[in-house]
Amino acid sequence: MNTFKEQVDDLYKSIVDGGAKNYNNILKLTSFYDNYNKDLSSINDENEDVMKNLRYLTHILYKIFYKLAIKLQLNPSMATNEKEAILYKWLRKNYDLNFKNKVIYYYIGNLSNENSLSLDCIDILMKCIELEATFFASKMGASYFPNKTLQKLIITLFNESNDDKSYMVTHFSENYYQKYADVQFYFQIELQSLFEESENNIKLDSNLNAGYWLALVNHDNNYDDKEADLDVYVPHPPALMENEGKFKTAFENNWLNILSNDKITNEQFKMILTILHKRVIPRLNQPTKLMDFLTDCYDNKESDLSVKLLALNGLFNLMHTFNLEYPNFYTKLYALFTEELLHLKYRSRFIRLIELFLRSSHLSINLVASFIKKMARLLLTASPGAIVSILPLIYNLLKLHPNCMILIHDPEYVPKNYELYDKVKNIKFEDPFDLNESDPEITDAINSSLWEIDTLMSHYHPNVASLAKIFKQPFRKLNYNIEDFLDWNYKTLLENELKRKIKILPSLDLDENTKGNKLFNNENTSEKKKTYLNTIKW
Repeated sequence: MNTFKEQVDDLYKSIVDGGAKNYNNILKLTSFYDNYNKDLSSINDENEDVMKNLRYLTHILYKIFYKLAIKLQLNPSMATNEKEAILYKWLRKNYDLNFKNKVIYYYIGNLSNENSLSLDCIDILMKCIELEATFFASKMGASYFPNKTLQKLIITLFNESNDDKSYMVTHFSENYYQKYADVQFYFQIELQSLFEESENNIKLDSNLNAGYWLALVNHDNNYDDKEADLDVYVPHPPALMENEGKFKTAFENNWLNILSNDKITNEQFKMILTILHKRVIPRLNQPTKLMDFLTDCYDNKESDLSVKLLALNGLFNLMHTFNLEYPNFYTKLYALFTEELLHLKYRSRFIRLIELFLRSSHLSINLVASFIKKMARLLLTASPGAIVSILPLIYNLLKLHPNCMILIHDPEYVPKNYELYDKVKNIKFEDPFDLNESDPEITDAINSSLWEIDTLMSHYHPNVASLAKIFKQPFRKLNYNIEDFLDWNYKTLLENELKRKIKILPSLDLDENTKGNKLFNNENTSEKKKTYLNTIKW
């Protein structure tokens, strides 16, 4: 009995060599799909024979239809008589329904487990798009993009399903979407139209769609980026794809549709907010439409601290770039300063953002002083790594806002009359700073002092104590590069301490009465001292 491959090869040769009289054998080849489609659960990478047979069958059928397309027999408009028209319509129907649709429906849409066949079928379908763009146009060489075929792929990838198709979306994005301008353009246009049609299968009440969307667009090689290195996939793309405004409108609407999904997970929120200011906002026609989304992200009670911080970053970008008015920005930012903040995974990002947010010279002295004072208070209970990261930031803020230098040196506080000094130096200092005040403008921090940093000068960790002591010295340094301090943690601090070379040996702790002589006999004392010291490993 002939093997499956031999049966397929025999039918292939009869179709290619025998001409139209053997075209019915195409039905025999496509009927092989039905034998496997009865039990889709058996189609997986563990079943090598099944996968091998389906992969080979799909490849052979594509070759057959490609040869028919070269003969212009898949395009009924190219028929020269009624008999040819009937044949060409029949061949086209078999191409669409028995080949292309089966490949899309069964092997891209309905295989539940991750498998290599689905990826191969995506590649075959993209070859079909190239084939149709070349041979299905109104005439040879005319501009054409088969957007309806691409639409079928979009529906299959984004339809309502419990199966995770992220591996297919990633494959499509890396191999096609990120490389070809026309694929990007028509993908966004078709996805927009599908979102607008209520009867389609694309549902927004699934968090999978947000994940698929991120896998698709989270890159820097974009259609509307002048520096993007993109080719065109089809040989003669339509002039429509040069309409950048149409693309931006579709891209913006698709983002808004995705963000309207109330089942986006917390991790997806973080990913979206992380890329928003660089990869999304600059590419929208009206970025201010994101204001409501970002505000909701902050106000949502279920949002964790990192989500709130990233949401404020997006709002700041809108304020800075598009003159968005958001009067409560710094009040909400101040509310994020809690003990939890300095233990976040995103601590480094937070410190960068704080330096950015407080850089403006138009901020009031009361507001900046409140932030500096609040950070200093949090350092009292922070880890050494967090302290080492925050102290340079405080130093930089004091340099940027010289009026806040009164927090570490108030000339009016020390009496000029030294006869009164002894009377005031023992007066108990009462900190006027209101830690519980939510409005940074009225915490009275400017009338306080950074006594917390003075406390840190006696910190148990030498790196922290040394860094804190810079505030005792003249502020001659322009500023610190905070990037040099952001990656410090317990591990790096410990490694740094262990590698540090001791320039001066520490002194022995000697008994004051005997001056350490009890350690040694009277005879050869100096020699024994020398031997003893050499055996000590510091």
